[in-house]
Amino acid sequence: MHKDTIPTPAEPIRTLSLSFDLPIYSRQIPQWRGAFIELAGFADDLFHNHDNAKDGYRYRYPLIQYRMRKGKAAIMAINEGVDALQRVLASTDWKINWEGKPLALKIEGLHMDEHYLRMLAQPKQYKLYKWLALNQENYERWQQCRNLAERSALLENILAGQILGFCTAMGYRLPERLEANLQHLQFMQQVRTFGNPMIAFNVSYDANVLLPAHIGLGRSVSHGFGWQVPENQKNRKPYRAENKEPASEQTSKP
Repeated sequence: MHKDTIPTPAEPIRTLSLSFDLPIYSRQIPQWRGAFIELAGFADDLFHNHDNAKDGYRYRYPLIQYRMRKGKAAIMAINEGVDALQRVLASTDWKINWEGKPLALKIEGLHMDEHYLRMLAQPKQYKLYKWLALNQENYERWQQCRNLAERSALLENILAGQILGFCTAMGYRLPERLEANLQHLQFMQQVRTFGNPMIAFNVSYDANVLLPAHIGLGRSVSHGFGWQVPENQKNRKPYRAENKEPASEQTSKP
């Protein structure tokens, strides 16, 4: 099928990226997340993904994701998450409780965009940072792999599944077979989630689908893991601060 005839979703994916004047380390992302949820309130579960009615957890793709960007606290919102975030910013005084003291936030960077998912005739290159590819079951499979080729194949299958999961969450059914190929495994860091050892990867890959910049893939994307950019996008030293810190205890929710 020619690339111009491949169908795209009727509605674009809307994204809003904000960075604030609050310096943080990667280990403080859960703290930043908690502080902003307190500011936003617990009524809207898009901010925390807990089911308020059933006192459980909503296992879905997070539409609000908390991050560190260039050493500062940041948030990425998608679709309904954009609307929820704008409502909070329009109705509060932007004061959070930070390390036991009130702190007024100021926006340092803002970027809004719209994006149509679509298949590509030629694969596009992406970089994926601090990607938690492996759940507990796949971590055991990773440990049992006999060589790098088997591990690469495992990661490629997991990556393809996570891209498909994102597209499904956005309401887009791929009309053709998804091809995702791992190109480079650039960095690995061991982290612990709920006391379990996990591996965070920095990787380059290509895929025959056009994805929005800065989306999260993998586990714990709402806690700053697994965000990506197109290969040709300038993004120097994205994990300058993290590489200087020891591995931290973080949750492994989506």
